Amino acid sequence: MELVRTYIVNDWELKIAFNEPNNASVPSKSGQTLVAPGAAKYQINTLQLAADKISPGESLKLSAQISGENIAFLFTEIYFKDQEYDYYYGPLMQEHVRSAVEKEITGLVHPVWDSEINLSLEISPVIRVLTDGLNAAFAFMHPLEYAQEGCQLEGLFTKKDSGNANRARFKFDLDGEMIDKQIILEKRGRLMTHDLPIKSGDMFIPTVKVLTDFNLSNPKMHSLRGISGTLTKLEDPFHWVDEAALAGDYLIGLVIEDYNGDQYHHYLPFSIEANEVLTL
Repeated sequence: MELVRTYIVNDWELKIAFNEPNNASVPSKSGQTLVAPGAAKYQINTLQLAADKISPGESLKLSAQISGENIAFLFTEIYFKDQEYDYYYGPLMQEHVRSAVEKEITGLVHPVWDSEINLSLEISPVIRVLTDGLNAAFAFMHPLEYAQEGCQLEGLFTKKDSGNANRARFKFDLDGEMIDKQIILEKRGRLMTHDLPIKSGDMFIPTVKVLTDFNLSNPKMHSLRGISGTLTKLEDPFHWVDEAALAGDYLIGLVIEDYNGDQYHHYLPFSIEANEVLTL
């Protein structure tokens, strides 16, 4: 059954829609038994927040102690909880954790992690919104390559009057302006990207990741896929803006990616308290 949720963020009406799963249909990697050479071998000794309740505009302070090997990248990410159903939507934010030691390989910067990693991070929750100048949708972004400034967003792109939707990926700078746009096509079992011209009347629907309780109990569990609202190319290019995070319950996650590209997600709950309304 399709579930459609609507949220009001600073007068924007933002939607999320996805098909609710049966428990048996939630995709998982948990049945794998083979361990590839680059698989992460790690232990999280400490993962904690200085406070699990914050006021609007305040930052989270996350600390972690990790020991292990084959750790390629670390990320933080935030999801917000549906107040009526046991689902979490996002990622509102996902960012690389920078290492004090880095190296360049074939023109790309990579982190160098010790076998003992100590993190002390400060994260300010926000909601990123993509707009066409008239309507808006959730923009649940992912970072660009490590040490590159900017973010990227995937979704479904439909040319005006075509009726055919294809995967697309937009890249943005930190000011919210689009810097690259690619269509993603499958050819002979491989995904290929091509430059995507966008014209007036073309439509884009950002994708949404949905977590369930199964994700929280299995660090390698795949998330579900959903969509946000439909945007239409008008006079100005699509661009994103940051809005204040809503009051409610959230998850902050530490993501460990190994040399095989597999990711392991570990979450802590926190909440943003509602502003007090003063009465005279």
